[in-house]
Amino acid sequence: MKVKRFTAADMPQAMREVRKVLGPDAVILATGRLPGGGVEITAAIEPGLARDQAPAPAPAAPEEPAQAAPQGPGDLAELTRQVRDLGQMVARHLVLSEATQDFAGRPEVAPLFHHLREQEVAPALIAQLLDDLAGPGGGNLLGRLAIRLKKMLNVYPGPGPGQARPLVWALVGPTGVGKTTTVAKLAANHTLKHRLRVGLITLDTFRIAAAEQLMVYGRLMDLETKVAANGEEYARAVAELAETDLILVDTVGRSPRDQGNLEELRAILAAVPETVCHLVLACPTRDADLKATLESFGRFAPQSLIFTKLDETSAYGVILNQVAHSGWPVSFLTCGQRVPDDLEAATREGLARRLMPPRGEPQVVA
Repeated sequence: MKVKRFTAADMPQAMREVRKVLGPDAVILATGRLPGGGVEITAAIEPGLARDQAPAPAPAAPEEPAQAAPQGPGDLAELTRQVRDLGQMVARHLVLSEATQDFAGRPEVAPLFHHLREQEVAPALIAQLLDDLAGPGGGNLLGRLAIRLKKMLNVYPGPGPGQARPLVWALVGPTGVGKTTTVAKLAANHTLKHRLRVGLITLDTFRIAAAEQLMVYGRLMDLETKVAANGEEYARAVAELAETDLILVDTVGRSPRDQGNLEELRAILAAVPETVCHLVLACPTRDADLKATLESFGRFAPQSLIFTKLDETSAYGVILNQVAHSGWPVSFLTCGQRVPDDLEAATREGLARRLMPPRGEPQVVA
């Protein structure tokens, strides 16, 4: 397979270069943006199908792709997303096919390979975890795998000693991931376990009774709760809670594709510069959708990831995938609706344990 990298000012121009050099049968392996501007595409073609050189185009030929190109920013973004998703899918299958032939044929690591696949760990990460795992003499593969998993995972250290109070934590994320319930769990946990003075703010004036839901939690825990609809009200609410140790902010859920409302929320949170954002994600979500969410919510510069609904899935590979993809640590996990019981502070050991084969399975030895 012939693989070639193309760079251009924008995605349509890069796609034209791919078709011109490799032809219409080229397969997109990966796409990305260049640090200094522009885009890059990695494409491949089977030997014999590639064009040795681009034919000299007729004068009108370059105009045809330009006429078919997206006409607006939204269309261009959608085309970019589709090309990226296709490239990621093809790359994933290529890596998985190669890994299957390698690891599945080695009896000492085959059970671990199949287990990590069932956990939906990304193929490239499986390769990193299992490559040369047996080592000279073999043995203790589970212990070595656990060590490698813990090195790949990253957890949020929490606020440092002497940090200015109150801390202001805002939970952001898509709709339906459980932000309000997670705010309540965090509030109860830090009030009862850590003996902190906690205040609550909701910015969710969009959903019916959303603010009232947090107010109920606040009354049950005897916590002062504020409602804010814009940046000015948010800044005032934070000022009114200045005597607390921790302010937890519930935000309205937004689709990762809803750029306008995401920018509106970012502007509201910017009214309090000390706001620290934590991105809430539902563990049962597809890996590709989680990556799109991370990219879209990157504008909030989240300091950690919070994974919810772990009780609704048995595959936890997406956690490892997103930590490796984004570099952001995990701070908390939730595994049910009970407040505050179903909340767990993330640790490397706990995350790695969820990705390891269950106890009682046969030990894998070389």
